[in-house]
Amino acid sequence: MGLGEIGKYKVLRETNLGYILEQNGVEYFLHHNECKGLKLFPDDFVDAFIYVDKKNRVAATLCQPLINMDKIGLVEVVGVNENLGVFLCIGISKDILLSADDLPLKMKLWPRIGDKVMAILRIKSDRLIVKIANKEQILDARGDTPLVIDSKVIAYVYRITPDGINAVTLDNNIVFIYRTNMRREYRIGEKIEARIIKANENDYSGSLIENKEFQIIDDRALILEYLHNNNGVMMITEDSSPEIINRLFKMSKAAFKKALGNLYRDHLISIEDDKIILVEE
Repeated sequence: MGLGEIGKYKVLRETNLGYILEQNGVEYFLHHNECKGLKLFPDDFVDAFIYVDKKNRVAATLCQPLINMDKIGLVEVVGVNENLGVFLCIGISKDILLSADDLPLKMKLWPRIGDKVMAILRIKSDRLIVKIANKEQILDARGDTPLVIDSKVIAYVYRITPDGINAVTLDNNIVFIYRTNMRREYRIGEKIEARIIKANENDYSGSLIENKEFQIIDDRALILEYLHNNNGVMMITEDSSPEIINRLFKMSKAAFKKALGNLYRDHLISIEDDKIILVEE
């Protein structure tokens, strides 16, 4: 056993600050503050977790971490440093770093304090670090209860791709939300409530759009906001490419056309061959 692992250790002796533990001839320091209030005696055996403490010493704690080298879990963000990355509370006194190298280039997509990241422990340069769990690790930890189509589930974003986001539920089911089924950017660790729309081979497809009525209202608002910000005129029309529409409004071409039709019927816009014009109130 060693860094990042939980093992059984023998108590050798007590010192002014704590205890000396031993396993296979290697000694580890256990501070009184890391004993969970227990009084230990020589020759006792304890289950301890080995980590690097705040003074950069390899030390032991009787606090059981939420994650380890073999176990993934959702851990909370407790600090953000734009130069280093984000710090996660794994259930021990020392917060562990998720490096900026493992986060998106755009800081607005980084986790914020209070977000939760599906993570696993790793060792780098004799220190514990956190890595975001990958799909295989999540599937290995998945529960036996399938998700119900058309139900809503709480999940946390763990991966962002050009096609959409991947999120993981509390029982380690993976939900993929395609970009046309969301209306804004989401960040790593953000909590979402997704509606399950399809079961795939080893994950699920979901949507973050409530229903068609709410969708049209939201889509109308996005188009009107764009018009107000561009002097009441936009060159994006029903004939524009789906890629351009999605890039600007995060919606499909079909949804865009429905919203335009709705605005036109309410006499809020004028549709011309090469542009859309906001009608003066």
